[in-house]
Amino acid sequence: MYYSYPCSYCNKIFYTFNDNKEAAADVLFNGIKQHLIDYAEDDKESEFDHDPSIVTNDIYATMRESHDHPTGGYELE
Repeated sequence: MYYSYPCSYCNKIFYTFNDNKEAAADVLFNGIKQHLIDYAEDDKESEFDHDPSIVTNDIYATMRESHDHPTGGYELE
Protein backbone atom coordinates (compact mmCIF):
# COMPACT_ATOMS: atom_id res chain seq x y z
CA MET A 1 0.00 0.00 0.00
CA TYR A 2 1.21 3.51 -0.77
CA TYR A 3 0.87 6.08 2.00
CA SER A 4 1.28 9.80 1.40
CA TYR A 5 1.30 13.01 3.39
CA PRO A 6 2.01 16.66 2.45
CA CYS A 7 4.85 18.76 3.81
CA SER A 8 3.42 21.11 6.41
CA TYR A 9 5.28 24.08 4.94
CA CYS A 10 5.54 23.70 1.15
CA ASN A 11 2.73 21.15 0.60
CA LYS A 12 4.90 18.83 -1.52
CA ILE A 13 3.50 15.32 -1.32
CA PHE A 14 5.75 12.65 0.16
CA TYR A 15 4.95 8.97 -0.03
CA THR A 16 6.23 5.55 0.93
CA PHE A 17 5.29 1.99 0.05
CA ASN A 18 4.85 -0.20 3.11
CA ASP A 19 2.83 -3.15 4.36
CA ASN A 20 2.62 -1.62 7.83
CA LYS A 21 0.66 1.61 8.31
CA GLU A 22 2.46 2.50 11.57
CA ALA A 23 5.88 2.03 9.97
CA ALA A 24 4.74 4.14 7.01
CA ALA A 25 3.72 6.99 9.34
CA ASP A 26 7.16 6.86 10.94
CA VAL A 27 8.91 6.94 7.55
CA LEU A 28 6.78 9.90 6.48
CA PHE A 29 7.49 11.81 9.69
CA ASN A 30 11.25 11.27 9.49
CA GLY A 31 11.43 12.03 5.77
CA ILE A 32 9.38 15.19 5.93
CA LYS A 33 11.23 16.41 9.03
CA GLN A 34 14.55 15.90 7.21
CA HIS A 35 13.16 17.70 4.14
CA LEU A 36 12.22 20.67 6.34
CA ILE A 37 15.73 20.75 7.82
CA ASP A 38 17.51 20.32 4.46
CA TYR A 39 15.58 23.18 2.85
CA ALA A 40 15.77 25.52 5.87
CA GLU A 41 12.00 25.35 6.30
CA ASP A 42 12.00 23.73 9.74
CA ASP A 43 12.02 27.07 11.56
CA LYS A 44 9.15 28.37 9.39
CA GLU A 45 6.50 25.90 10.56
CA SER A 46 5.57 24.34 13.87
CA GLU A 47 3.66 21.12 13.12
CA PHE A 48 6.81 18.97 13.08
CA ASP A 49 8.26 20.63 16.21
CA HIS A 50 5.99 18.69 18.58
CA ASP A 51 6.81 15.36 20.20
CA PRO A 52 7.55 12.93 17.32
CA SER A 53 5.10 10.35 18.66
CA ILE A 54 2.27 12.93 18.61
CA VAL A 55 3.08 14.03 15.07
CA THR A 56 3.44 10.43 13.90
CA ASN A 57 0.01 9.64 15.37
CA ASP A 58 -1.46 12.66 13.55
CA ILE A 59 0.14 11.52 10.29
CA TYR A 60 -1.17 7.99 10.87
CA ALA A 61 -4.71 9.30 11.33
CA THR A 62 -4.75 11.56 8.28
CA MET A 63 -2.34 10.17 5.68
CA ARG A 64 -3.77 8.99 2.38
CA GLU A 65 -3.75 5.33 1.40
CA SER A 66 -3.66 4.12 -2.19
CA HIS A 67 -3.04 0.95 -4.14
CA ASP A 68 -1.65 3.08 -6.95
CA HIS A 69 1.64 4.97 -7.09
CA PRO A 70 1.00 8.66 -6.19
CA THR A 71 1.76 10.95 -9.12
CA GLY A 72 4.00 13.93 -8.64
CA GLY A 73 5.12 12.95 -5.14
CA TYR A 74 8.52 12.37 -3.61
CA GLU A 75 9.32 8.84 -2.51
CA LEU A 76 10.72 8.17 0.94
CA GLU A 77 12.30 4.87 1.92
